Amino acid sequence: MRRSTLRSIVFIWALVLAQCLPSASSCAYAQTTGVFEQGLLWRIEKDGAAPSHLFGTIHLADKRVTTLPDTVRTPFDTARSFAMEVSLDQTNIAALATRMVYLDGRSLPGVAGDALFQKIAPLTAGLGLPAEMARVFKPWAMVLLLQMPQQDPANVLDFMLQRMAAEQGKALHALETVDEQVAAFELMSEQDQLALLRHAVETHHELKAQREKMLQAYLQRDLGAMWQLGEADIARRPELRPLKQVFDQRLLYDRNARMLERMQPQLKIGAAFIAVGALHLYGEKGLLNLLERDGYRLTRVY
Repeated sequence: MRRSTLRSIVFIWALVLAQCLPSASSCAYAQTTGVFEQGLLWRIEKDGAAPSHLFGTIHLADKRVTTLPDTVRTPFDTARSFAMEVSLDQTNIAALATRMVYLDGRSLPGVAGDALFQKIAPLTAGLGLPAEMARVFKPWAMVLLLQMPQQDPANVLDFMLQRMAAEQGKALHALETVDEQVAAFELMSEQDQLALLRHAVETHHELKAQREKMLQAYLQRDLGAMWQLGEADIARRPELRPLKQVFDQRLLYDRNARMLERMQPQLKIGAAFIAVGALHLYGEKGLLNLLERDGYRLTRVY
């Protein structure tokens, strides 16, 4: 598989997991609770350690996102360590690419049917993925690929932050492994994967507008509005509601609990800068509320 394709796969993986398929309406949508509805950067404090910071990202290369304000750049520059959801080294890139494709002789046309694949092939061709390559992807992986924006993955906000942290000599940490992220999708039934795939194809023409709406909410630092965009979308597509509970648990709640545990060593040392998808911050089971319940003092910085 071409290097450029691998980079794009890793990019869309990060995008979808962190933003929880907002355009496909198939991911976790918490009820609006009013808990931590506003703010992307939070100072985290507990007695005995220097303050750390938790930053909510949106995985885009748009300069409106990647041009960091001083209120974000200063705590980043002064942080001792940097943590993000998953490491983006070459080993993980290769592992992820392998997990997304069939290695047992099956193919996407054989699993999804030729009629659906004939609709998929023109869409992937527009992403630089020809039909002969697209046919080897598993249904859940193809859903992720169809969410791919046309941009340089190397300049996505999270990738940029990791690169900057490495250049500054910070200690680098990952809150999850590739296997843990993949499991959220591979444990889905094939029937559910195909339902998501059909929906991704049918709504592909809506992606650009949906992404811009999500970006505008992010630029306003409005986590509540980002949630509401997802709620409005799923209300229009009730056929996906049966998948909601599964995604609630696997893509947000389980991962939030895991990330909370994994960030503890860095928070205890102090002066950590932690970057995760913004939607992981929001709600009663979001990271901010979980941290507060764990005895940390939280202050909105930006």
